[in-house]
This record gives sequence, structure tokens and C-alpha cells, in this order.
Amino acid sequence: MKIMLFTTPTCQYCPPAKELLAEVKEVLYLNAQDNIELAKEYGVRSVPTLVIEKCSGNKVYVGIDEIKEFVDGLGEAEEHQCGCGHK
Repeated sequence: MKIMLFTTPTCQYCPPAKELLAEVKEVLYLNAQDNIELAKEYGVRSVPTLVIEKCSGNKVYVGIDEIKEFVDGLGEAEEHQCGCGHK
């Protein structure tokens, strides 16, 4: 599983999103402006956007509220495992 947070330097909601993810291991923090092609690939249209890439497909959380829902649900193992069973 790959966890990516797309942000920009001028985004007022990006620092709080980073704080929410502070306890999450292996988060890749990406500046959407510096990674335009990758952002397009994942359909990022606004920031902050959290992308969870798994074997079973991608899940996208847009905005601080959805990112908080992801963090709040981290205890639910089924939600965060790939369909193949690895984390």
C-alpha cells in the first residue's frame, strides 16, 4: 500500500492535514505543483488530497474532513489492506 498526500505551499488546509497524518507511517508528502503529472494521474484537482494506492485500486480523500475520516478509521484493518491481503 502506498499513501500519498498532495499539498501546495499556499494551501491553508494542508498543514492541518499533515498534522492529522503525523502518526501514519510511510506517508509520501508531495507538492502538487512540483508533481503535476503524478497529480493528474491520480485525478488530484484540489488540495489537500490523500491518495491510498492498493492492489485492489486507489482510494482518494479530498479535503481535511475526508482525510480526518481516513485517520479515524485506521483501526479498521479491512479498509486499509489490499485485496491480496498485504498491508
